[in-house]
Amino acid sequence: MQTDIGMDSNVLLQDNREKRGSSMTNKIGKKRKITFWTRLGFGMGGMLNSGALSFTHSYMVLFLSTECGLSAGEAALISSFAIYLNAILCPLMGFVADNFYATKIGRIFGRRRFWILLAIPMMVAEPLIFVATPFGFPYYFVLYLIYNVAYTFCTANLSPLTIEMTDDFKERTYLTGYKHLFGNAAGFLMAALVGFGFGTFGETNPFSYFIIATINASVMAISLLCVYLSTWEHTPEEVAQEKIESVGEGIKKFFIDVISTFRNKSFRKVLYAQVSTKLAAACWSACLSFFIVYCLQIPKSYESVMEMPGKVVAIVCTAIWVALMAKKGFHKSWYLANVGCAACIIAYNYFAFGQINGTSTVAIAMIAYPIIFAIWKFFYVGFQYLPDVLLNYIPDVDELITLRRREGIYSSAQQLCQQIAQAVAVNVWAIVLAASGFIQTAGNSDAVTQPATVPLYICGYMLIGCAGFFLLAAVLARGIKIDKEQCDILCDEIHRVKEGGKMADVKPEVKALCEELSGFKYEDCFAHNNVGFQDGSVIPAE
Repeated sequence: MQTDIGMDSNVLLQDNREKRGSSMTNKIGKKRKITFWTRLGFGMGGMLNSGALSFTHSYMVLFLSTECGLSAGEAALISSFAIYLNAILCPLMGFVADNFYATKIGRIFGRRRFWILLAIPMMVAEPLIFVATPFGFPYYFVLYLIYNVAYTFCTANLSPLTIEMTDDFKERTYLTGYKHLFGNAAGFLMAALVGFGFGTFGETNPFSYFIIATINASVMAISLLCVYLSTWEHTPEEVAQEKIESVGEGIKKFFIDVISTFRNKSFRKVLYAQVSTKLAAACWSACLSFFIVYCLQIPKSYESVMEMPGKVVAIVCTAIWVALMAKKGFHKSWYLANVGCAACIIAYNYFAFGQINGTSTVAIAMIAYPIIFAIWKFFYVGFQYLPDVLLNYIPDVDELITLRRREGIYSSAQQLCQQIAQAVAVNVWAIVLAASGFIQTAGNSDAVTQPATVPLYICGYMLIGCAGFFLLAAVLARGIKIDKEQCDILCDEIHRVKEGGKMADVKPEVKALCEELSGFKYEDCFAHNNVGFQDGSVIPAE
């Protein structure tokens, strides 16, 4: 079967207009003006990450193992399997959305915004996860899959909308900035919501989880609706024509292109460092709720209240890292962020061991936790922001290698690695928790005394998995060479060759830089290689 994305686009668009009147014409194309309300509506999509994820990922395993009678291994298996599914769905979703104008539904509702609209009713899965039922493993497994599929629908299509809505780099920066702002604000609101839920309805009351999840899911649904109503995308005419001869060829192209990204030396170097931090952050997210309850022995309701100052820090300190990056460069900023995060993890465990051996008290831990958490959030924003700056340069290196622009493919490969890292962290956490002798319960978790080995294993996991990988990320960054100045030189060389300049006329220092950043001999660059799917459409430079 042949799919032609641009085929008969004028006829198809006219058909859509006849069916839907003028409403759809206001939601496609780049002629609309981006206003404050546009930025606000799009920015609300950022609430999905810090809102939906922070609660579900932090508390689902704890809820299932203490309120629903599932073992810690079963609960972690549900979480990790869904993450592995996301690792496959994220790049696949981008591929499907790119080609969705070939379908009638895509031409009616849009090729990207349709999936955001579809995710709204799927948000009901979140509160249903936090209901104690006798249905066991299959019930929670299916619901968590639905929840993660909805999340993938949104994340895979939200970022490309900034590119489709405007060509203005400044406007794209505003849109992305509003998304980050709402994401950090959502983290603050979620901390307040968790504190309200557990404080009002009780720490061990399953209804507390349900109320928190219901309010959170409602906010997420409203946010996604605002995104859908305030955004637009390319028309079918504006989408570049792409012919795929068969489904098999499409799948082949997809996998070849994703795998080929790892042949880019600069991408590999940045990815090594970034994935190490993602592993550390995933370890933190997996064990945090257990660490708070069983090591620091802090009530869950108070934990959320204590985190609120740190959430405020996260909102305001991004500008500090932008300035620090500009003044000190990537490497010094990166070392500071990762070593700082590792130091915070060690500080957390210092007070946890004080609780374990009786040299400290809960009161001391309750004073120390918000202070350390605020410092942690400062460094946390740093390691989240800094790699994204370098990743903006990677498609330019890829253009040097392939003479193609493959931003979407690199985003897919990056998401794939991050999701796998997160799943591995959850799997290892399940093994550690099971090895510690953790006792699962079906309610009344306060009535059960956990073995003395449980807090020791949790602390060990945090020190090795979190602090260890943060320090590893700091070391791995030594291999990263790319920066803005080097990328400018590289882009000038690409422009020279694409404008008809001869590869043989390259300056020696530019040639050495191209080889260092790409990992290829200069003579093998500019499509003189087999990187990516080869369909004969790209002519190598001379």
